[in-house]
Amino acid sequence: MTKRTPVAAALMAVLLGGASLALAEDVQTTKLYKDLADKNHYPVAEGLTSAQADAKCSLMEQLVGAFPDAAGKPIAVKYYWHRPSPEAMPAAKFIISGIPENLTDLSNRLNTVFGRAADFVVAAPIYWTFEQTAVSASNAEGKITVNGAHKDPSPIKGLVAEIDGSTMQVKSMTLDAGQAKIDFAMTYKDLGGKWGLESYTITYPQYKQALSFEYGQVEAFWLPTKLTLELQGPDGKPLEPASVYEFTNWQVNKEIPAGVF
Repeated sequence: MTKRTPVAAALMAVLLGGASLALAEDVQTTKLYKDLADKNHYPVAEGLTSAQADAKCSLMEQLVGAFPDAAGKPIAVKYYWHRPSPEAMPAAKFIISGIPENLTDLSNRLNTVFGRAADFVVAAPIYWTFEQTAVSASNAEGKITVNGAHKDPSPIKGLVAEIDGSTMQVKSMTLDAGQAKIDFAMTYKDLGGKWGLESYTITYPQYKQALSFEYGQVEAFWLPTKLTLELQGPDGKPLEPASVYEFTNWQVNKEIPAGVF
């Protein structure tokens, strides 16, 4: 339950101004998770077991152009995502081909640029994080507050999240990782009757990751056609040019080539 105003003070407020008392109601977590799944579209929660696509990045041409030995080489990038069973942790990676063997510096730079986006392309539901804690939830005037206490063996020390009860959009979450607290803020867009992530900002003590998404429908799933990732300082100013990733030729629930994972 949320902390309440002392009875005497609350009664005085009613007598003086006719103020209403907003009492929080406990929310059953089983119903909470069902409502979140019903209202939000995350392919990983709706039967996606694998995905692959051709990929490119706005920084790629500049990076490749800095290495004369790479000129004219058939450098290509593929994105792979895999979750063979509901019990398995998802795995994601970009594989870059066509770089001459002597250009290890170029290979390292491209792997860094693409690697930092890998886990965001097919994002896991943020509410799955709740399940890693001893969670409780309450609803006060349409705002659902989720509190998660530490639960072994999770590294999460605690979390607090706010959900719009009318849309079941998780608007924000603060996660206590022990040595630092991490803030998450999300906005959404309508994807065929369910909410999909439109923007996603993760604030660490020293920097922020600001992401935005555009989607296309692939069979029953909505997957990114464009993902923009910007690294920002604590003041919100960009630390470097934004990386814009584009994805084409999506294939879903097809066999992943041997050796990728």
